[in-house]
Order: sequence, then C-alpha cells, then structure tokens
Amino acid sequence: MEKKKVNNLVLMLALVLAFLSICLGGCGTISDGEYTASVLLSGGSGRAYIESPCTVTVKGGKAYAHIIWSSPNYDYMIVDGQTFYPVNEEGNSEFDIPITLDKEMHVQADTTAMSKPHLIEYTLTFTLEKDDADKAGAPGEQEDTNSIVSKAGMDPPSIEGLTYVSTDENVYASCYKIHRYEDGFVVISVEDGRNYLLVPEGKDVPANIGSDIIVLEGKPDRIYLAASSAMCHFDTLSSVDRILLSGITEEDWYIDSAIDAMKAGTLKYGGKYSAPDYEQIVMMDIDLAIESTMILHVPKVQEQLEGLGVPVFIDRSSYETQPLGRCEWVKVYGVLTGEEEKACAAFESQKAQVELIDDLDVEGKSVVLFYLNSNHQVVTRTGNDYFAKMIEMAGGKYLAPEGEDPDASQMTISIEAFYAYAGDADILIYNSTIESVPKSLEDLMGSDVTFKDFKAFQEGNVWYTDKSLYQFADKTGDIISDLSLVIAEGKDETDFFHRLR
Repeated sequence: MEKKKVNNLVLMLALVLAFLSICLGGCGTISDGEYTASVLLSGGSGRAYIESPCTVTVKGGKAYAHIIWSSPNYDYMIVDGQTFYPVNEEGNSEFDIPITLDKEMHVQADTTAMSKPHLIEYTLTFTLEKDDADKAGAPGEQEDTNSIVSKAGMDPPSIEGLTYVSTDENVYASCYKIHRYEDGFVVISVEDGRNYLLVPEGKDVPANIGSDIIVLEGKPDRIYLAASSAMCHFDTLSSVDRILLSGITEEDWYIDSAIDAMKAGTLKYGGKYSAPDYEQIVMMDIDLAIESTMILHVPKVQEQLEGLGVPVFIDRSSYETQPLGRCEWVKVYGVLTGEEEKACAAFESQKAQVELIDDLDVEGKSVVLFYLNSNHQVVTRTGNDYFAKMIEMAGGKYLAPEGEDPDASQMTISIEAFYAYAGDADILIYNSTIESVPKSLEDLMGSDVTFKDFKAFQEGNVWYTDKSLYQFADKTGDIISDLSLVIAEGKDETDFFHRLR
C-alpha cells in the first residue's frame, strides 16, 4: 500500500511537470508536416462550397490550409482580421490561409459574382481526415498517417535472457506478428517497428531491454482505450471490464457492453486521443493506453502518457489490406487479456462465415458505396479500399471511380462524375457511418435530382449501412454475409444493411 502511495505521488509530480511543459513550451501538439483535412463550410447562399478534403501544412506548430472554392469569383478573404488574396490567376479561387483544427472559424470572403462585390460571412471547420473504419475518436473518422508512419520488419527480437521458441502464423493479418519465448514470455511485433514484451505474472523483466521494446507486466486490467475500433475485440473476449477509460462518450458507442459499462460508471470518459484526461489517468492507475495511429499526429500526448509511466500500444488494424485481417487482430487482444483460446475461436467463426459464401452461387451484381458530404459532393471508395474488397468477397462487383489514386482508399468527386461510372450500378449503398442517411429515396433525390436517373434508384435497389458498422471489426464475416444477402437476394433488412425506401 505504501508503495502504491509513493507511485501515485511520483505520477502526480510527473503530471505537474508535463502540464508545465505544455504551458511553457507554447507550440502546438501536431508535428510539422503535410496532412489532409476535411472542410465543413456553412453560411452564404448555400450554393458555394470549398473542395474537401484539402491540404493542410503545419510549420512551427502553426497550421495553414490550401483551399479551393467552387467559383473563380472570390477576390479576397479576411481571416482573423488579416486579408488574403488568391494564390492563382486562372480557374476557381484558391487561397492559403491560417487555420485552427477542430474549431469553428468565422471568416469573410468577397465575391464579384453579383452585380457588385459582396463580402459574405462563412464558418469553416477543418478536421484531419482519418481512415474510416477505426473511428478513433468518433464514428466515421478517417485516419491519414501513412506519411508519418514508417514500416519495419517484424522479426522476433533478440532479448537477453529469453529463448525464442516460435512465431504464430497469421491467416490474413499482415501488420503484426506474435512471437513466443520460453517461460510464457510473448512479444507482439507491429509493422511500425514497435515491439511489446508481455512479462508473465511472477516473472522478472529481463535485464538490458532494448529501447525498441515496450514492456507490459502481467495482463493489463486498467486500460485507457482511445482506439475505439478495439472495443469490439474486448467485447468478444468478455473483457470490457479491463477498460476503465474511454476515448469516446457513451452516445458514440454502439457496443452494448460499452454502453452498459458507461451507464454503470465502471467505464468513464477519459478524453479523446488528442486531449486525454491526465488527472483521471493518474488517479485511476491506468496501466496501458491503447491508441490508434491518430496519436502520431500528436506526439507530445504520447510522450506525456509515457512520461507518466503509462505504456502506449498503437493499434494498426485499420491498415490491414484484407477485411479479415482487421478481424484477426482479436488474437492480439487475446494475448493481452489472456483469452487466446476464445480469440482464436472467434476469428475462426468469422472466417467460416466467408468460406460458406464461397460455396454459394452468388450473382455478381455491380455495387457502389458512397455518401454526400456537406458540400453536395460524392465521397466514394476506390477499388483498393477494404470495403470494396468485402463487396467482392460477398459476390458483388465493386465499381470504382475512374482515375483513382492507387494509394487512396476514397475519392471526392462531383455528382456528374459519379453518375458517369455508377449510373448503371445494380446496387447503391449509402455510407451512413459518415453522414446521416437520407430519410427516403425521395429525400435522396431531393439532395440532387440526378439520382432519379440512376438505375439502382429507379429499381429501388438502394441500401444504407447501419451506423454501428465500423465498431464491429470482430464481425467482419457477419458483415460480408449480410452483404451477400443484399446482393444475391435483395434482402430488405439485415443487421448491418437496410433498404432505403
């Protein structure tokens, strides 16, 4: 007990020092570099928009956005009292302006499109794009950290005093390896070069541990979970009780056990990944922070957590190229919780669901996944995206946009460009995890009359995803099975897909 009190005092001192470093440092928490951000615009007549996503450059802790308007008629902008002029001479008006991320910005833009110039007030919100399925902070967020994540080999590390035994064979996952050592020691190696050594209860930490090894003693049972995509795996393993702090609030969860835990007070909101509640983390003796790769955008947060003695595990499941690879990450959490047998059984069950589809005669109808952003543009998935691969695994033929970037998972295009390749698609699926789904087919047509010309619209073959979909990577097989029912049978209602009427 006395040792615990001393540890708490040490952690509290570290917390105070971390706070002072923020106050005295004066710089932003996002590292310098180039990022992609979505742009939300409101105000004006509602007809103008800014292309989204846009490029954001961070220099010296300050962020600047390169924005492109939908019109060539904007001759200047006023941001924080400063006047900015277009950086181009032809085409739609382009500006480089200073921004604050994740906060409404009130700006003015002068347009010459009317009989005389008008200075119009707009509100802009810039949010870093995050890759779909993780929903690292909130449903539908999309990660974009490839530019700051380097890949490394995942060979079993040589650790003084430990004897390597074997490496588990993954079926689909390519972003991690599980290495076994004598006496129950295990290393989880992740493709970003981080190695996590799990030290069994009652065993001593080996001497002379290398700087590339993160030590986890025993089975962590006081977890701060900022990588919300991992909650489903803890749910599958009946281990949600190991998580004490959540990176999202109760209303953003779709997993019943997480909702119930927050209602009961056994799971509390601990702040989002970029702004964790350090005081709670210290007072609740958190022994592990599980983060998505979004933590790499805020390296000072990771440094502060580790400075408080909290090891950080970075989940890279969203970078798996195979849908069942994401599902296979349940084995990682099986190791962390000591529920390996249950984890393997859960994965095999989902894998069997997909194998069952392979044995069926599913008609290869063409399918497109999309949603409309706030600027009335279509955001659709490329053929490289994992959701496109799920559609193919379900027996469908995914129609991808023309001229797609081979490294991109999604594209933002005009409704005209969307119609050019998706007009004859057999099935349209609206991604409601990102934007609220239209209430009906009529409502969808109301957003843009072009939809009435789509074959799928005319035949009533439009579905939408359930908003919970991205929190259930552990049910990838079930999701693909539901897709096959939509494609082969036109089933109106499944757990994850619903027909729009």
